[in-house]
Amino acid sequence: MDTGWLEDFLALAELRNFSRAAQLRNITQPAFGRHIRALEESIGQKLVDRSSSPVTLTPAGYQFRLIAHSMVNQLKEGIQKINGLPSEMINPVRFSAPHSLSSPFLLDLIDHIDPATPFSVDILRVDFAVESLIEGASDFLLAFDTHALLQPPFTNLLLGKGNLLLVSAADEQGRPLFTPDENHQQPVPYLRYSPDSYSARMVERLMPQQPFACQPVFESSLCDLHRQMALRAKGLAWLPDCQIENELAEGKLVAVNRSRWHIPYQIRLYRNQAQLHQRAETFWHCLSQQIAQGISFWPPAQN
Repeated sequence: MDTGWLEDFLALAELRNFSRAAQLRNITQPAFGRHIRALEESIGQKLVDRSSSPVTLTPAGYQFRLIAHSMVNQLKEGIQKINGLPSEMINPVRFSAPHSLSSPFLLDLIDHIDPATPFSVDILRVDFAVESLIEGASDFLLAFDTHALLQPPFTNLLLGKGNLLLVSAADEQGRPLFTPDENHQQPVPYLRYSPDSYSARMVERLMPQQPFACQPVFESSLCDLHRQMALRAKGLAWLPDCQIENELAEGKLVAVNRSRWHIPYQIRLYRNQAQLHQRAETFWHCLSQQIAQGISFWPPAQN
């Protein structure tokens, strides 16, 4: 197998177009097509579905993308070491995560397991982050419960459990400025998630009927914008407790009737069961050992 074929395949997996991928690889399109066919014959599997436009990878293609990425980058890194060249971030551990979990949760997790590990992070909407993992563009996905990934060929580690809380800015006495009226008499200003966002689906799934009168005054798919608007006393917002730990502790935000208004969630790190590159596998092994010892990353341990 020619290692150049692996890079050809990775270019095609990225661009989903034979002509553009051939240009990127600086070869003619017919030669590029022959390389991909030769790679498929060498592996004994069809990797690319050519019947669609843009082209897509087959299930075997998605699996092989992980393998090809690992092989190419480990080869480059090995050549650098042999030649005594300065180490570059050729083969980082690749994470994808939604905005709500990227900081500080993901950064704290990486620092706790191996602060020396080179890594990259793609901050994406949950649907796109899931797609990134499925397509092999990331090694790990940090996310809340994602049903599409709770079955083979994916596996996961449970990192912690928490709640979406209904929160409000506080008045001078530390009481919530806004409280829901379950009698539907007095609408309360409400910070709403975009209908197609993961957070909106999460709220809708557990509370399909709006249980209190509200007047939407803001809409966004980003939890952090909801947090900032809540801090500006613009209305009630559903926010994950892992994102507002400091604001709750400092009294800047108040959970409204926490026993009544909460939506449970779980935080998981997902991966494909296929073998990853060495750094990613080492990270997964270290994290697995920590969890086997009973460590939970949310809620944080109390000193």
